[in-house]
Amino acid sequence: MTGPRRELLLACLLVLGAVPRPVEAREEFFRMFRSDPFRSTESVTCAACHTSEAGGDELNDFGAAFDDAGQTITALLRAEFPDRFGFYSTRLADGSAFHFADPENKVAVFERDGEKYAIDLDEIARRPEDIIPPPANRMTFFITSVGMGNGGHLEGLAGADRHCQRLAEAVGGGDRTWRAYLSTSFSGRASVHAGDRIGTGPWFNAKGRLIARGVSDLHRKDNEALGKTSSLNEKGEVVTGRGDEPNRHDILTGTLADGTAAVGLNCDNWTSADEGAAMVGHHDREGGGDDGSSWNAAHASRGCSQAELQASGGDGLFYCFASGSQRHP
Repeated sequence: MTGPRRELLLACLLVLGAVPRPVEAREEFFRMFRSDPFRSTESVTCAACHTSEAGGDELNDFGAAFDDAGQTITALLRAEFPDRFGFYSTRLADGSAFHFADPENKVAVFERDGEKYAIDLDEIARRPEDIIPPPANRMTFFITSVGMGNGGHLEGLAGADRHCQRLAEAVGGGDRTWRAYLSTSFSGRASVHAGDRIGTGPWFNAKGRLIARGVSDLHRKDNEALGKTSSLNEKGEVVTGRGDEPNRHDILTGTLADGTAAVGLNCDNWTSADEGAAMVGHHDREGGGDDGSSWNAAHASRGCSQAELQASGGDGLFYCFASGSQRHP
């Protein structure tokens, strides 16, 4: 390889900063990019990834995204950069869109409210209602943005449900019946299981992202759809967690990992801001305890007062789920 082509390849420092990589790696990138059927031909230069034609300087937005994606061009990456790729898109009446940016037609990219999701085309053919995220105002799951301010005293299950309903109404979601994900027990025996009182799903967060298809899916230990960036409050905001200030990742549940009641760990059935303790989960799936990665059963709280909940990384927050039924005036 000689002449301008060799000089161009030597000048292009792909996506790992200012340290040159072997010529073979650069050639591999160019070969892969040139073979992409959706590429824009004018983009096949060093400027595809860098802020200048010569390369070797800072990465542009595409270069940084390409690096973050492990130097793999996916359908989702194509959909994020329509200026680099050409593909077929169709827009729906509600403003959402499908981008068919996969040459093998295995996935489509669904876009709504600025969020993009890779959708398995086989799955969507079988279960469209579970796969396509609803509009943001069809939220069916959230963490309360604020607690009730009195530790574990939530005025019982009824009071916690009312709090969920009020918060949902404030953001346009009051046409559904909301239930707090909380369990109770009496006389040393389980009474109400959180997993039994929240409906059948599917559940979506305030951004329209699928959280779980149903009760069994919700309680799968390997359900990766639940986490800090997806377990949002009703306003669509991320709740601060471990490493943030303040840490609010202890979410009240009174529940075991399988959705059944954690007997005795419910702040006297959500009527005590003093004696007792509550089972809490970690919405960010991080931290210590019996199972620090559990969203609903990480450990027991230190106590039931607001101060004790805050001291151990909580704030009296809890999960709310739409039970599936429509409310009527």
